[in-house]
Amino acid sequence: MNHITRLILFPLLLGISAVAFASDPTKIGVLDWQQLLSKAPQAEEAGKRLEREFQGPKDRLVNKQKELQNKREKLARDKDIMSAAERGKKEKELAKLEQDLRHMDEELRSDYSTRHREEMDEFIKVVREVVDKVAKEDKYDLVLPQEATLFIAERIDLTEKVLDRLSKLKTVAKSSSSEKSLDDKKKE
Repeated sequence: MNHITRLILFPLLLGISAVAFASDPTKIGVLDWQQLLSKAPQAEEAGKRLEREFQGPKDRLVNKQKELQNKREKLARDKDIMSAAERGKKEKELAKLEQDLRHMDEELRSDYSTRHREEMDEFIKVVREVVDKVAKEDKYDLVLPQEATLFIAERIDLTEKVLDRLSKLKTVAKSSSSEKSLDDKKKE
């Protein structure tokens, strides 16, 4: 997290510590989101779903890029033997193809970004449910992201425990609509 977040959380933690001395001890846990993203099976499955869903459009984009490159090379080779009108026509075709390619790339990036956000939202929802259960079972009063802390004692790091629970969870079968490729969705 950034410096401002730490400046905000530090006084909060000091306040909680002061309250802890006056009453029951406060139990604090810490969670490493980066480790969860890299090791949780649900995050890995989400990545594979996105890869499958966007493979067709990525392949088409690459093919269009190769087509554009081939046409550029052909124009560069043949421009001296072409008439000015023919050369102008080919240059306009190339400009149109470049424009189509840029549009296709922007659309693919936008679609991917939207789907990635949807997958991340679902993953975060599952992680929060698991963290809530772990926190309630072990009677934690506060669970913070690791990025908001300056030091973490290993005994308060909940990451491995949460990863273990996530590994044991049966992954929720996605509805058939989310398993469809981007091509199938656009055909509907």
